[in-house]
Amino acid sequence: MTDREKFLQQARQYIYVTGNYVCNTRLHLGMVVDWCAYSISAIMDDCGFIGKYQGGIYGFASDAAREDNGKLGEWFRKGEKAPQPGDYIMFRYSDFTNVLDKYSASHVGIVESVDGNVITTLEGNVDGYSYAWAATSSFKRKTRYLSNPDVYAFYRPYWQDETKSTSTGSKASDIDIIYQVHTVDGSWLPEVTNLDDFAGLEGKAIDGISMHVSKGHIRYRVKCVGDRNYLPWVRDLDDYAGIYGKPIERVQMHFYGLDGYIVEYRVSPVSSDYLPFLRGYNVINDDGYAGIKGLSIDRLQAVIIKK
Repeated sequence: MTDREKFLQQARQYIYVTGNYVCNTRLHLGMVVDWCAYSISAIMDDCGFIGKYQGGIYGFASDAAREDNGKLGEWFRKGEKAPQPGDYIMFRYSDFTNVLDKYSASHVGIVESVDGNVITTLEGNVDGYSYAWAATSSFKRKTRYLSNPDVYAFYRPYWQDETKSTSTGSKASDIDIIYQVHTVDGSWLPEVTNLDDFAGLEGKAIDGISMHVSKGHIRYRVKCVGDRNYLPWVRDLDDYAGIYGKPIERVQMHFYGLDGYIVEYRVSPVSSDYLPFLRGYNVINDDGYAGIKGLSIDRLQAVIIKK
């Protein structure tokens, strides 16, 4: 897992935490203030990245860009570069008047994924009550649009290990998983074995998945963008998972038939970075999936490992 992936994975763990947790429990500030930047600082600190990708525990939307620009990261206005997962996204709202310098902003969040004009973000200090905003707001996943005039600028830490990993670091096994995907434009791509490659084409949404294993059994199912429910489980090569013409947003897999093994897998939203590897899924309530709600996927990797 790269440092950027680690940062995003930790940020997802903050979903639904409150300003009281970030400001008091986590950072011991003794008060709850507008805490969007403090949430990013807490996540950076959790990862051990203060001093590496951010100079300090900052509390204002513009601080990291102002203090660290050119040293630990790069600030750029909207339109100068395409945003990427892991970037800080900065907003200037229509009532913003505190223009100290070009870095000043009303609000800051984290870019989780980018799909054309649609940006999925992870943000603290959102959706609170007007009379007590900071105390009643929480950390949430939001959908933003790059074309929105409130989107002002971005800040990108100088991530030091940007080679995309193709290994989970888990124990290898003697069981092969062979899989292939179908793209929305109407073609099945070649089969891939384990992590030798990935199934898919960057930028091409997937609408079908087929797979089998050399020992035991694999079952898998998908949820298409815009659908309320998952499609039925598919076992091995009995069928394929998906519907032609409907992009897939989520995948679940379950290896069974042999004790001591489990499937690990990951996907990437279209034209974005891989999400973290997921191990199996929650068999109690069907939680646990690879993907992000509302975003089609374009690549898939899977491997059978020893528990």
